[in-house]
Amino acid sequence: MNFLQLAQRACVECGVASNSAIQTALPTVVGATGSLGRVVGWINDALSDICMSHDDWNWMRSSNLLGAGVNVQTIGGQSSYPLGIGPGTVGVAVDSFGKWDRETFRCQTTAIGFRDEMFLDEISFDEWRDGYQLGAMRSVQTRPVVAAVGPDQSICLGPPPNGNYTITADYYVTPTTLVLDTDVPVGLPTRFHMLVVYKTMQSYAGYESAPEVMERGSRQYNSMYAQLGAVRAPKMSFGSALA
Repeated sequence: MNFLQLAQRACVECGVASNSAIQTALPTVVGATGSLGRVVGWINDALSDICMSHDDWNWMRSSNLLGAGVNVQTIGGQSSYPLGIGPGTVGVAVDSFGKWDRETFRCQTTAIGFRDEMFLDEISFDEWRDGYQLGAMRSVQTRPVVAAVGPDQSICLGPPPNGNYTITADYYVTPTTLVLDTDVPVGLPTRFHMLVVYKTMQSYAGYESAPEVMERGSRQYNSMYAQLGAVRAPKMSFGSALA
């Protein structure tokens, strides 16, 4: 469902408008006011809440191996690459960035390509600062072997590169914001779009003191959310049992 369809369905489920009159009552989400406008606003709140309930939903992952992610072109002597667009950055806008998948950092010599691609060990920012940004180590330049994530989410390489390398990595995007009637929740599987409606019903019920709408919205939301988590949440991994 697109933004308008989600809002119209939520209005019907909340009892704001009848099914037969909703297309006339809410022909567009743009400029909606009153109770209809509140429902329109709650749609984006609901989508954001769903996306942020896990910061690593698999549909929010931008993967380098799927033609997305990042491909950072290093600059000789530059050890830190901040978020942003343009030379010397990671090529991702701050507003669309969620967090790094820290197990996906790789490095290859740009002129050679995938033939010499290797994983970069991920270390903490403090380890990187104390190991590669201290005294004479600041001037050592060679092929990077480790990567750290800085407090500002920059990629910090150690040692600083001595030439042109390509650093690849995956990251998670921020939640979609719906604006136009035809906007759709990017990545969220279509069969789970009703989650946005059910979550919106809860916001409406809290505002209007409508316990019957709250009960129905919560029950249906919890059931469908469990299904979403079973098929699209990241799998948990556990270490081997201690002897």
